[in-house]
Amino acid sequence: MNLETLIPPTDLRDYAKDQGWVLLKEAAKDRLYVMTNPSFERRQLVFPMDTTAPDYSEAVMLVVGKLAAMEGRSAQAVIKNLLEVGDDAIAFRVTTPRPDDRSLPLSFAGSMVTGAQQLLLASACTVLKPQAHHPRLSRTEAQQFLETAKFRHTQPGSFVLNVSCPVQGLDVQAPLLPDEADAPFVRRTTATLRKALGELVTAIETDSLDAFVEATKNGANPLVSSNLCEALTRFEDSSLKNSVEIGITWAAAIPKPANEGRVSIIRIQHGYFPRIEEVRRELRSKEQHLEDVFPATVERLDGEMGEDSKRSGEVILRLLTPDGDELVRARANLTADQYKLADEAHMTDGAFVKVAGKLHPGRQPRQLSDIKSFELMLK
Repeated sequence: MNLETLIPPTDLRDYAKDQGWVLLKEAAKDRLYVMTNPSFERRQLVFPMDTTAPDYSEAVMLVVGKLAAMEGRSAQAVIKNLLEVGDDAIAFRVTTPRPDDRSLPLSFAGSMVTGAQQLLLASACTVLKPQAHHPRLSRTEAQQFLETAKFRHTQPGSFVLNVSCPVQGLDVQAPLLPDEADAPFVRRTTATLRKALGELVTAIETDSLDAFVEATKNGANPLVSSNLCEALTRFEDSSLKNSVEIGITWAAAIPKPANEGRVSIIRIQHGYFPRIEEVRRELRSKEQHLEDVFPATVERLDGEMGEDSKRSGEVILRLLTPDGDELVRARANLTADQYKLADEAHMTDGAFVKVAGKLHPGRQPRQLSDIKSFELMLK
């Protein structure tokens, strides 16, 4: 591991400070960082201020080993945190009641990634303009924020999706939370996400959803939006009956939000997802069916063989909405002729279909009915 480029000495210093270590400034004249901790009176952390020092890598690994032993964690876990000192990191951990499960459906894994993107976009849009429903998630600042986010290595334990967001990734002035007014835009976004998730889960657990929805719809600066709720539903697979644990590790490079530990964890149990869908519908009460022509890809074929030896029935499509702002999973029942075209599109690289019908509101996959035409489109 090339520690000279992966772990700058200032990042190691900031991480240690975040863990309660205090810098002895007198050592700077010798180009050393020397740190003490009142909880470990006989221990010191000592490492060079310059990555060009001959023993830099050895000194850093020695410090990592000390920190790991004192924190009761592995060296790999400490190194992971050091690599994310400047990032607010969000981990989505999926758990299922079946301990023998060693895999996830690939379509659900894709849904999780989409849900993570939508959560970040919804939170960024809320920072920019709080409202119960965002008609579009394509604001320039929100898209720029998403572009700075990084997909991190997974970690042991259940199924974990790691995303990190550099707190200094972009400069946008949009204060929302009073105690975060001077924080960077990325920090305000992750803090908004944390607070929104906490309020939503608390409302579910205290049986106060009606009052919560009413306050959100009528409030001047709502933190929870229908878009955020929709993103959360993407983390559910009904066949797995899974729960999801969302953990936010705050960047050590800047102060943590008030009243938060180093890691903030929100658990969404499987039984919460139907309630979250109810909130989504209420916050987007004007949602109606959409009748149009949709370009789409074919995700799954679930039809059955008929007496005429032809397949027909349900397929799962991924539709592009007319404004080009959203990809929506939808189920549709096709005739034998339409199903044949869907099968060809599914098996052909780069092929998609054009379908005219009525897209109903609701959880994804939504229902697509009244299909008037179904055409195969090839490159």
